[in-house]
Amino acid sequence: MKLTITSIILFFSLLMTMISGGCSRPQVPVENVTVADGIPALNPDYTDIILPPNIAPMNFEIDMPGKEYVTRVTAPDGKSLVAGGKFVKWELKPWHELLDSSKGQPLQYEVFVKGDDDKWSVYKFTNRVAEEAIDPYISYRLIEPSYEQYAAMTINQRDLTTFDEKVVFNNAAPCDERRGYCINCHVPRNQYADGSSQFHVRKTKGGTVIMAGDSVRKVNLKTDSTLSAGVYPAWHPTLDLIAYSTNDTHQTFFSFGDRKVEVYDTASDLILYDMNTREVSHIANDKSLMETFPVWSPDGKKLYYSVAKYPEGITPENIRENYNTIRYDIVSRDFDPDTRRFSEPDTVVLSSTEGMSALLPRVSPDGKYLLYCKAPFGTFHIWHPESDLFITDLATGEERPLVNANSNDTDSYHSWSSNSRWVVFSSRRDDGSYTRPYITYISPSGEDSKAFIVPQETPEYYSQLMKSYNVPEFFSAPFTFSRPEILEQVEQPALATRFK
Repeated sequence: MKLTITSIILFFSLLMTMISGGCSRPQVPVENVTVADGIPALNPDYTDIILPPNIAPMNFEIDMPGKEYVTRVTAPDGKSLVAGGKFVKWELKPWHELLDSSKGQPLQYEVFVKGDDDKWSVYKFTNRVAEEAIDPYISYRLIEPSYEQYAAMTINQRDLTTFDEKVVFNNAAPCDERRGYCINCHVPRNQYADGSSQFHVRKTKGGTVIMAGDSVRKVNLKTDSTLSAGVYPAWHPTLDLIAYSTNDTHQTFFSFGDRKVEVYDTASDLILYDMNTREVSHIANDKSLMETFPVWSPDGKKLYYSVAKYPEGITPENIRENYNTIRYDIVSRDFDPDTRRFSEPDTVVLSSTEGMSALLPRVSPDGKYLLYCKAPFGTFHIWHPESDLFITDLATGEERPLVNANSNDTDSYHSWSSNSRWVVFSSRRDDGSYTRPYITYISPSGEDSKAFIVPQETPEYYSQLMKSYNVPEFFSAPFTFSRPEILEQVEQPALATRFK
């Protein structure tokens, strides 16, 4: 059979169509279009938000009935992206080019929906692209909703500029006696600017794995003079010191009502660990108080933490029946880096007198704001649906809730980006059961924006994932240690520490 030039061209045209899946650029409707009232129903809800200029494509599902769908997003310079179909997926490179050309400016969205009458409705909304980039990575623990099983638990790192996800440490099955340990609290120093981070191993092979420089080592922070091993960590920003709480923690499970579990401490102190000498010393161990959740100021000259008094008549022996009477305030102590001494505490957030409990203080890297969560009582707000995020201006002392970022369900564990403009936090707003990572923009004046869930390549990703995101932390660089390097140390006996 003789091939003509025309037949060859037609053949290759057909081949390219097959390779591309038969898709061409969708046509934006121009006739029979009516502007609809309100905003479109999207899943996830990515309407009226502030976007980082380096975030991965914000893909979504148009959650409205229709025969056909077309979506267009337009930059101020007139460049636009168009996607067809109910599931809107933007291509990575064009998406980043669009964001890069729109820093500090609005993006205009148009969602076209064709009804049964073959007429189009267009829904419009605006998102703004921030000037400031977000730290490109977050780390978190993926955990199933279980209290005793940890074989399938992992610590992961996600690239926020793409959809790439890396497993930092995998608690691989089978979870037998040799591997019967829990992993938690993967916390970096200064958003991993110097390549330092740590996490805990509990149960079998217990210890704290500290990764700094080019070394990995596991240490035992429990001594005869301390309440427990180190729990909630706080890296000193410049010195080889880590502050920890030590906690006697318990759980109570409920067989009725809307609460599933209550986690509470019967006692807690603060300790300081010197990485160079492997010495542990007390920061605060007043037996009439419970001190927890330490965090350093960016200059390393002040330590903030939450503290609670035992109410009259409440003791470690009867706190189980009275857990809802415990309320925490936030205090600070000045720290002298030369003498390693702390001042007496000063109250920063007095919440107990107003019937609230303030936890997890986190200072913005620019030193301007203190971020924390508040609920009516307790020490473990991740299980409290009433928990909301609050911010205090450290210069004026003015406090306010994050009115745009908070939801009607749990908003708790939170972490600042290195430029103080972005916060990632855990929220149960989607279904009340699973924590998901949400992001909000904090302006230089301390105003928050509507929060949005971390984007995934497929919009239905979260509805199909039966795991919670636990302890999200920003990382400014990719994690550098391999699982074999870490596992080698996990399997070794922990290095002993000395109490000073």
